[in-house]
Amino acid sequence: MGDALLLPGAYLVGSIPSGYLLVRAFRGLDVRKHGSHNVGAINVFRVGGVKLGVLTLLADIGKAMLVVLVAGALTDQPWIIAGTALAVLVGHAYSMWFLLKERRFSEGKSVASTLGALIGLVVIGELPWPVVVIPLGVWGAGLLLPRLLTGRWWWISPATMAAAASVPAITLLLRPAAPYQILAVLMCALILVRHKNNIRRLIAGTEPKLGRA
Repeated sequence: MGDALLLPGAYLVGSIPSGYLLVRAFRGLDVRKHGSHNVGAINVFRVGGVKLGVLTLLADIGKAMLVVLVAGALTDQPWIIAGTALAVLVGHAYSMWFLLKERRFSEGKSVASTLGALIGLVVIGELPWPVVVIPLGVWGAGLLLPRLLTGRWWWISPATMAAAASVPAITLLLRPAAPYQILAVLMCALILVRHKNNIRRLIAGTEPKLGRA
């Protein structure tokens, strides 16, 4: 019975819009109407400030990590654990909260939640640490290299998409159980799909650079 509830439970936990709720509570604003219109930590940093951005980041990482840890405690079946990890990411990207409230989804991208899910999978011993460390390194390099080379901050979305693409690459090289290889590909695909508006803005030249609204 517990296994049967893991996937829908993970989706509902993922649906909790941490950034939206924090900015609404402390700034009285709808974060989706400002900046990149995203409910994630980066846009919360822009709209709500550093403290709310950090809280959003920790909440989005934490909810995914918690779900995976619970799944790992309740079952040892890789397909169920991997499915649970994916469900919490889908919940963040396609939140039931907004669907019920407004009959539409928000622009959640599941980046921080993906990090949380990967950390959870490492903690329970299903994946090795490189699947966390290497994507973070790719992301950091994607942000810092343009700054070092040009003296200016560039866009965060290309760095994020590159980091997402590195997840299935490193996972396939490390060859964990098949469900986790498939999960890594789906994680990357979800993040890239949810960045479609960023890609359009990059092409149009309207994507905000880091540090700008």
